[in-house]
Amino acid sequence: MHVNAKPTLPRGDDRAPSPSPFQAGKAALRRFWRPFVLIQGAAVLLVVAYRASEGVRAACDTAAAAKARGGLVFAAFTGALAGGWLPELAKAIADPKARQARERWGGIAFNTAFFAVNGVVVDGLYRLESHLFGWQGTVGTVAAKVAFDQLVFSPTWLLFIVALFTWRQNGFSVARTWPLLADRFYRRRVLPLLLPNWCFWVPMVTIVYALPAPLQFLLFVLLLAAWSLIMVFIAEGRDAPPPAP
Repeated sequence: MHVNAKPTLPRGDDRAPSPSPFQAGKAALRRFWRPFVLIQGAAVLLVVAYRASEGVRAACDTAAAAKARGGLVFAAFTGALAGGWLPELAKAIADPKARQARERWGGIAFNTAFFAVNGVVVDGLYRLESHLFGWQGTVGTVAAKVAFDQLVFSPTWLLFIVALFTWRQNGFSVARTWPLLADRFYRRRVLPLLLPNWCFWVPMVTIVYALPAPLQFLLFVLLLAAWSLIMVFIAEGRDAPPPAP
């Protein structure tokens, strides 16, 4: 953890410097690159194993069937697992000497609850996209889903996400949060997350939408676990560097 030389400003102070869109993403990657690579490596191994092993394909089919039976409850559980617990497990494996502060458990609980809701929302998104564009893995269908996902859904949903994390960061106080939402909030807090989101998810969802349905689900869970490391870091505005002069 580096020592920040700049003076500490009060939480919620609208005079605090805001990072440029890519600086926040770079700071997040510098901090979490080991667990990020670990999860991404697991995703690659899953795809390779799916192609090479009949047993892995059968397990993916079983997971897909469980998802179909479980509905929204299953979507909430897997979202919570991917966003709330897998990143913490990856951080523990990648950096076993890291100390977990007692208050960290409050953050894990909040992230678990949020990603449970996020899992339901994303499940609804995928169902809507299949209704609008079809289930086929054709180039046109994949391109339409990626465009809708990243150009319509993501800019809107990220606004809610960052507002929620800002509210939490300010002690769940509407009075302290509202002035921040009114002061160039999208540019200061949402855009730094939206641009890394596009860099990560545009190629990833292109692959996910083009894969067989049983593999899409498990691959998305791993990718969400990797992305949540970056998303939570930026959404909470922690350790963000000042903008370049």
